Amino acid sequence: MNRNYFILLIIFIFTSCNSFQPATNLNKYVDPFICTAGDHGQTDPSANVPFGMIKAGPDTDPGNHGGYNFDASRFLGFSQNRASGVGCSGTGGNLRIFPFTENEKNGAEMDKSKEIASPGYYSVALKNGIVAEATALRTSAVYRFSFPSEKNAGIRVNFRTSYSGFIDENHIFFNERFLKGWIQCKGNCGLGSYKFYYVLELEQAPERMEESDGLLDIYFKGQEKGAYLVKVGLSSVGTAEAEDNLNQEIGNKGFNEVKTEAEKLWESYLDKILVKSDNDTLKTLFYTHLYHASQTPYSIADLSGFYGGSDGKVYQSKSGNYYSGWSLWDTFRTKMPLLSVLYPGLYKEMMNSMYQLYLQGKSDNPTNTESFILIRNEHTIPVLLDAYRKNLLDEPLDAILPLMQQEAENLSMDSPDKVLEACYDWWALSEIAAETGHDDLQQEFLQKAMSYRTVWEEKFKIMGETADVMHGDGLYEGTLWQYRWFVPYDFKWIENEMGGREETIAQLDYFFGNNLFNVGNQPDIHVPFLYYELGEPSKSQKLVRDILLNPTVNPYGTHKKWDEPYIGKVFKDDPAGYIPEMDDDAGTMSAWFVLSSMGLYPRNIGETSFWILPPVFDEVSIQLSENKSFRIVNIKNSDDEIYIQKAVLNGKALNRSYLDYTEIRNGGTLELTLGKNPSTDWGKM
Repeated sequence: MNRNYFILLIIFIFTSCNSFQPATNLNKYVDPFICTAGDHGQTDPSANVPFGMIKAGPDTDPGNHGGYNFDASRFLGFSQNRASGVGCSGTGGNLRIFPFTENEKNGAEMDKSKEIASPGYYSVALKNGIVAEATALRTSAVYRFSFPSEKNAGIRVNFRTSYSGFIDENHIFFNERFLKGWIQCKGNCGLGSYKFYYVLELEQAPERMEESDGLLDIYFKGQEKGAYLVKVGLSSVGTAEAEDNLNQEIGNKGFNEVKTEAEKLWESYLDKILVKSDNDTLKTLFYTHLYHASQTPYSIADLSGFYGGSDGKVYQSKSGNYYSGWSLWDTFRTKMPLLSVLYPGLYKEMMNSMYQLYLQGKSDNPTNTESFILIRNEHTIPVLLDAYRKNLLDEPLDAILPLMQQEAENLSMDSPDKVLEACYDWWALSEIAAETGHDDLQQEFLQKAMSYRTVWEEKFKIMGETADVMHGDGLYEGTLWQYRWFVPYDFKWIENEMGGREETIAQLDYFFGNNLFNVGNQPDIHVPFLYYELGEPSKSQKLVRDILLNPTVNPYGTHKKWDEPYIGKVFKDDPAGYIPEMDDDAGTMSAWFVLSSMGLYPRNIGETSFWILPPVFDEVSIQLSENKSFRIVNIKNSDDEIYIQKAVLNGKALNRSYLDYTEIRNGGTLELTLGKNPSTDWGKM
């Protein structure tokens, strides 16, 4: 069953999108350099397509978790894979290709004034006269290297490059112009390992080759100002499949033809949501963050539909597509619900792929038999519950319930934060058991889910002297203040334990008023919306708008509280796009920006409702089907009118402060009348 990614994505768009006219060139609002400088996001400007397997990206010295640092000026070459915005030292960075002159084989200085990145394309001019360009489709990439008049020029292939640790490789050269092989490296944070296959095709047979210590120098035949193409195909199954992917996806297409195809894929993808505003900076932030949220998971199935599972076996996808490379500990909070709203057809394929993980022997961390990059697999249970309730899962949950139960019974409980995390999964499993008619199991895991209460009363009820200590009480990258709110399924009990609604509001006021919130990490990114739970939505509306648009006080890094806080905007349209030490975490924070700025935020993953906020745009339109859209429209007279006074959904007054997923997918218009002062009655629940 041959499935071309371009055809798949176009079919998806035309079967799940609206027919209203797309905006002109949304790609121009994507700046891949945002969040690539220093430790301000850890994204990368690689050439790719939505959820593409190959990420044809530049590596620099010094680099970052994604191999690239905007502040660096030394170019090391192009590697084929990476994970956007993840921690530790990143993962990927394999099979590096560097265009050399005889005197510069290990790197060259970049002319930063001539560096370009856009959806599906990257280019840099080097000070030695070489211009290096990359473009890519789903499994394959094309590189174009333009050399000055230079006889001794070519490319250096480094088989041993890796951000997280090289293990082994094997390669052979055949038919004069083709190189094929496999590479195995350690996973993110050095956990587990992955192995993938590749084929590299030269435009013409080389003049000669020299090889030593994992480096292969391929000399091109001397030409005046020659431009050379190098093509790379990847596979999770084998080298023959990598060659087939390359032949079917790119074949004899020229560089510009592939570049145009990649650009069209991104344009069609971004057209799924249109925002209306005279503020181009806001639109740049919005579409760039949507772009960053659409890098992972990777679509790794070969064009034949076969893919390598995490157990090292080969499978065939029912749909011809398969997704791998999750980073769920963070993305389940924001990116997963965002994709469910904007791209339900694509998201259903992802959920069916996630389902298959259980049949392959799911592990939270990378196994030693991964077929491509993997980061983390926690919290699949609430994500699959969420998909099931949104009718975005084709597979029967009943069939993997015993496997979910086995996973849930082995969750770690050795620190207060892990107790909260485990109990959240137990709650989700109890809900799945109820949905599938297993009443005894539902009661068992609901009771386990509520066991957090003992730990909460001991560690989180009274905020003592150690409550603001990063890693205090064994917490992972957070404080007791930041973790205490992570019980979204049982928040009413938390409210009662704090002393009721007014006291809980007072404690939230203290939390934000004393800058105890950490936007740079994920455990408390839902907390700005908790005023909605307490009948004070206007406080969340002001707070979220400030985080999105205005300078705020931010005292926390990833591992410690700084002596002096960072005061400034959290989201900026420049390479230092986030506050210091704030990783994008595989699109988690990008999706937070997109959701919050478009006026919807998930209430609790596993349930299907979204809080309603005023979008930062005049209007937001989500394409749903050929003749249907969902619009959110702000009605206001001035820029300082930021509070919802009245909501009207499809002509009827809406007094509650949330929408159900089905209401969004059914289409229509939500009109929000805004005012300068908080409403005295809207959304009071």
